[in-house]
Amino acid sequence: MWKLLIFPVCAIAFFLVTFLSSYQFFYRGGYSPPVAPEIYFEEIMAIPAPAEDFTDQPVFSANPLGSTNRGTLLVDTGHRNAFSTREISTLLNRVHARGYDVEYVSQPGATLLSEGLRTADAFLVVLPNVPYTPGETDHVVDFVERGGKVLVIADPGRPHRINSLSESLGVAFQPDYLYNVAEHDSNFQEFYVRDFPAHEITAGINEMVFYYAGSIESAGEGLALTDENTYSNISERNFPRSPLAMGANRNVLAVYDLTFMIPPYNAVRDNDQLVTNIAEFLTEEQKDYQLADFPGFLKGGVDILLGRPDLFDLGAEMRQVLLESGVSSEVRGSENASRDTVFLGLYEDHAAVARYLDSTGVRIDETLSAPFSTGIPLEGSSVLLLHRTGERDVLIILSNTPEGLGEMVNKLDAGTFRAGLADDYAGVYKTE
Repeated sequence: MWKLLIFPVCAIAFFLVTFLSSYQFFYRGGYSPPVAPEIYFEEIMAIPAPAEDFTDQPVFSANPLGSTNRGTLLVDTGHRNAFSTREISTLLNRVHARGYDVEYVSQPGATLLSEGLRTADAFLVVLPNVPYTPGETDHVVDFVERGGKVLVIADPGRPHRINSLSESLGVAFQPDYLYNVAEHDSNFQEFYVRDFPAHEITAGINEMVFYYAGSIESAGEGLALTDENTYSNISERNFPRSPLAMGANRNVLAVYDLTFMIPPYNAVRDNDQLVTNIAEFLTEEQKDYQLADFPGFLKGGVDILLGRPDLFDLGAEMRQVLLESGVSSEVRGSENASRDTVFLGLYEDHAAVARYLDSTGVRIDETLSAPFSTGIPLEGSSVLLLHRTGERDVLIILSNTPEGLGEMVNKLDAGTFRAGLADDYAGVYKTE
């Protein structure tokens, strides 16, 4: 009987010896994987070869007093936007070099966006992941129609809800990416474009590299047309597509590639020239400001003029209101026709601004008359007027009493003056 047990006992012994010896030979303790490094999207791609130095040479006329505050670019960071500010630093630096301030709207909502757009001349939206609401979209459309510039940027390699805004501007970003297996840079998604229709956006550009781009369908003009070897991954049809296009309004520009402007990719071929041209586009013209946009239309060093010396304290209050909005100003004793101006006075002081009143059709005698109303009693009233020319804005605040004038300064500070606007450039108010 015991002979029958020899074989299984030997087998068990052989297994134990083999297991223990292999354990000792191969096992060296628990496995701890290395910490995964944080790699940015652009670092996954091949670093391009060094390119020739590009020198940006902004040309603009500074405002008086040496101020370069020609306007404001508002950047959307309130829709869980899938980008970092360092990725657009080249563009922002060139916008700033052209005398523009850069501000941010960090929360979604039609009211906050409306307030931001009031004082902005240009608006930048990059890869929003929270869709724009109809109310927000309406504010952007109105901004464009009044001359504000809008730049919308998406990238096929990152999530976005850009079409929730862009389609109302005549631009649709397609759910694709473009590629070229016949001729490309480091890989087939990094393709060349050499066909650029004549346009201010394409001035000085002969050849570009787009690094991860998609196609745009637009009511406006395509500005960077792909060649016969560049395809979309969602279509076998071969025809020129464009990752760069104007919107339905000439104040809207769309780009379907973020990487081309991220250092060092902006230094390849003529990519830097496109970044500069976009900066020029955003800063070349200012929108048609209205009185409701106070204080956005006041740029650079602003003069505060007083109808009489005993209004100096109100002048100081007005200066503080402007300072809190980022507008520098000083109370002056005489008018400088080259600077934006705020005039504070009583109705009795109206002769000092008669030429501005006449140009807006406002007459002050025993009553206040204007194109929108006549025979308004002077007692207990105040009037607010914005006179605009091509290079200068003059804001006129007149009242029956110093107390009424102080109430108007408070209304401007709180924004409640908008409730009394009679038209785009004038308002009449009941005050003490």
